[in-house]
Amino acid sequence: MSNSGRAQGMLPGLAIGVAFLAAGVGGFLVGSLTGSPEPASATEAVPAASASPTASSAPSSSAPLPTPSDDAYVAALDDSLQMGSETLAEGQSGRSDANLADGDVEILNWVETDDPVFFITIDDGLVDSPAVREVIERYQIPVTAFLTEYAVRDKTDYFEAVTAYGGSVQNHTMVHGALNDPATDVEWEICETQDRFEKQFGYRPWMMRPPYGAGPDDPEVLKYAEQCGINRIVLWNVVVTDDNEVEYWEPPIKAGDIVLLHWVDGLDKGLEMLLELGEAQGLTPAPLEDYI
Repeated sequence: MSNSGRAQGMLPGLAIGVAFLAAGVGGFLVGSLTGSPEPASATEAVPAASASPTASSAPSSSAPLPTPSDDAYVAALDDSLQMGSETLAEGQSGRSDANLADGDVEILNWVETDDPVFFITIDDGLVDSPAVREVIERYQIPVTAFLTEYAVRDKTDYFEAVTAYGGSVQNHTMVHGALNDPATDVEWEICETQDRFEKQFGYRPWMMRPPYGAGPDDPEVLKYAEQCGINRIVLWNVVVTDDNEVEYWEPPIKAGDIVLLHWVDGLDKGLEMLLELGEAQGLTPAPLEDYI
């Protein structure tokens, strides 16, 4: 197992549908990036800085980055399925030995490694396409799925299948609430997802991706991440858009890059394109779980 580097960095009810749409499906494509373009050393955890990549190299969004309205978010909290969180401070399963040995919460934009690998991460879970599953199974792609809980409640078998090649299901919150929005119940978004995913998938996530990339170093986010069993907050430095265009901090794709995609129609084509881009650089996808 390679040493990793750390870089800086709803629902059967209509109310949840309103909340999620208010959050902005269009805004899922790219969040605000937090972190510095210089990797941390392999032995040092560096908190995310407020600086962003340069405008010429940072992935840009084709849509504004909305946050949920107060009323819609309150409606989501009134979901009849909501339960009080019973969180666990430790005892997660499925984590690597390296991760278990390093329990501090860290924020990453990419992984520092000399191995010729990159990492495929896919967000949300709205579309469970058979074509995407076929591509993943054909190439045995290791996929880390950052899932929004409301979107995947009846899709356990699908997401177990598409993460079966070294990947895993990880936390992308309950209803995609922006964690730096004062209207967002940060504890509920993070910890309730932890509890439900542990029941649904049989293990407790140890990674989280904040919706829109917003607020990864917010004190409340860090507090509840640590309290509820998350020690890696994973951002990204390459984006494959919903139109299957590639946006880089710094092209081309490089060893250690973390690529962001979404579970949308056409993802199968985006995955095949991404594999070709990696192959052109002598890179193959590897499980992010093995490196952090």
